[in-house]
Amino acid sequence: MAQEAGSRGPIGWGSMRTDAAGDPRPFDALLATVRRLVAPGGCAWHETQTHESLTQFLVEETAELIDAIERQLPASEIQSELGDVLYQVLFHAAIAERDGEGYDFDGIASTLNEKLVRRHPHVFGDRGYMTVEELHAEWERLKEDAAGEDRGSRGPLEGIPAGMPTLARAAKVIERLKRAGLIDPGAGDAYPEDPLAALIGPDEQRLAEFGIGDAMLAMLMRANRAGVDPDRALRLAVDRLTARVLHDEG
Repeated sequence: MAQEAGSRGPIGWGSMRTDAAGDPRPFDALLATVRRLVAPGGCAWHETQTHESLTQFLVEETAELIDAIERQLPASEIQSELGDVLYQVLFHAAIAERDGEGYDFDGIASTLNEKLVRRHPHVFGDRGYMTVEELHAEWERLKEDAAGEDRGSRGPLEGIPAGMPTLARAAKVIERLKRAGLIDPGAGDAYPEDPLAALIGPDEQRLAEFGIGDAMLAMLMRANRAGVDPDRALRLAVDRLTARVLHDEG
């Protein structure tokens, strides 16, 4: 049954906005559905979930979305996968709202909007056009300001989540160190101890994706033959790289 504009949701949280025909707006209806699922007396499975128990599903749903995009599945399937990822955000928000953790969906949306506006002064302010390089530097300065830190005090690897998948974290570390001018991934002789140096060649950036993929696959097969955990091997290699570079910088 349609609700009047501004009427309370089905479990007393927020309001249900309606369109001209008196039907709930899709997003408000979705919020009400998720809230109902996690509410006492709703779905028993939803009611027992926590932020911690849901992390695996966030990873899985994100992976499924990436897979759909990379496989160029029909728009309807990508839309469905995007909905599954959005559901995870709403699920966490509904749990926090229900348990009085100090934030809810409106708070999440408001904080995100303020952050987007603050980090794009060239769009919403009077900074004018900025190149990608200038934007990276500006974002780092804005992060320092938001954290109350002195300009230039943030280390190049500050803020990289420890829980990132190993390969994604490795790529992030390399990009951050490159941006800080501490390494040059395009220089083939920069790290002669790199076992891939001879295989890949001096200019990685010009290799096609399939070339990099084939090289990585070959290394995974080599790891399998040697009985080596490739995830651990890469994690330790990244640790050695960061320790060496930051030690040289210090």
